[in-house]
Order: sequence, then structure tokens, then C-alpha cells
Amino acid sequence: MTSFIGNKLTYSAKPEQIAGFFGDMQNFKKIMPEQIENWSANESSCSFFIKNLGNLGMYKGDFDTPNQFGFPSNEQSKVKFTLLFKYRAESSGEAMGHFEILAEMSALVEMMARRPLTNFVNILTKNFREVCN
Repeated sequence: MTSFIGNKLTYSAKPEQIAGFFGDMQNFKKIMPEQIENWSANESSCSFFIKNLGNLGMYKGDFDTPNQFGFPSNEQSKVKFTLLFKYRAESSGEAMGHFEILAEMSALVEMMARRPLTNFVNILTKNFREVCN
């Protein structure tokens, strides 16, 4: 399993706000990169196209509120992956969070996908902080 980890950022949003956002997959449109095409979503799943990555789709998976929220790929995706949001409250009252992708791919595909997928999770992490804070 290959991991693509976004930059860890501080969040002032409470766990309830984060869980509420992730409770409806239509909210992901607010944090997606501008390059997203063919966006489609309902409360429990979404699909979209990213140049150089192809069609991707995911659905609400396991939530370990407030620590981790999982979104596994669905049958529309060419690559099997899970998008995670990891959240950890700090003793200072702030919280740290970031998106991460876990994917099953060959070494060759990993080499080609590393940069765009790392950029993707960094954009999601940054945009999510702007929407939730």
C-alpha cells in the first residue's frame, strides 16, 4: 500500500463541525481543486475527473470521529484507494489535521502519480481548513 500524505495544518474547527462536513459528500465540492471536471455527488458518494489521474469516485466509509474519516474508492475509479482525513486535538486547544491517500499501485504508477496525488491531498487539506475554520 502506497501512502500520499498532505501537509499537517492547524484547525480551529471542532470535531462536530468536521463530522458534519464529512456527513454529506456534496460538501467535497467546496474543497476540491479547480482542475476537477465532471463533478457529481449525493449525500453518500461522489465522482469526478482529474487530468492525468482519470475518473475517480469514492463514498463515505468508516468514521472514527473525531480522529479519522475514511472515503474508499468505488467502482468508477481506475485505482483502488482510500482518502483519509486525520485529525488530532492538541493540549493547546488547537488541532492538527491532514488528508492522506492510501492506494494500491505498481511502482511505475506510483512514480508517475506521486506528484499529482501529493498535490491533490495538499490542496484538499488547505481548502478544508479555509472552509472549516
